[in-house]
Amino acid sequence: MIGVSIPNIVDVLNVDRQFWLDAANQTVRSYCGWHISPVIVQEFEMDGDGSKTLMLPTMKLGQVIACTSDGVDVLSLIRKSNKGMLELSRGRWSCELGGIVLTVSHGYEIVPADVAGIIAGLASRAGSSPAGIVSQTVGPASVRYGTVGGVAAGIPLLQSEKDSLDPYRVR
Repeated sequence: MIGVSIPNIVDVLNVDRQFWLDAANQTVRSYCGWHISPVIVQEFEMDGDGSKTLMLPTMKLGQVIACTSDGVDVLSLIRKSNKGMLELSRGRWSCELGGIVLTVSHGYEIVPADVAGIIAGLASRAGSSPAGIVSQTVGPASVRYGTVGGVAAGIPLLQSEKDSLDPYRVR
C-alpha cells in the first residue's frame, strides 16, 4: 500500500449526507427505470416494432409536444395515457430502429411521499454502515461486509421497498 495512508482511507469513508441522498436517489431511479421527479421536457428516440401502441419510459406522462414516426409528423394522431402508453388513431408506429422521435413532458411536480420516504430510509441505512460494514471486531481484527446474493451491497432495496416502488416502475 505504497502512497496510501490511514488518513487517506478514512477520508474516503467519511462521506457527507448529500452523497448518500444522491446515491439513494439514483438507486430508486435505476430500479424504477426513469427519473420520477421533477417534471422535465425530454426527447426520446425510440425503436419501433410496427405496432399500434408504444410504451414510453415514464409512469407520469404530461404533454406530448412533438412526435414523428419514420420522419412523418403524427402528433395529431396520438392518444395517450398518463402511464406513458401512446396509441396511433390510425396507422402503425415505425418498424425502424430509432424511427420514432418524441418530445414529451413527464414526471411528478413533487416527489411522492412514499418515494421520498424510501430514499430517506436508504440514505440513512447506507450512511450508518460505511463501506457496507455490518460487523467489526478489534482483536484479532475482523470485518464483515453486507452482501446481497453474495455480492457486496451498495445500497440494496429491501423487498418491501421494491413493492412500494412498483407503481412507479417502468416495465
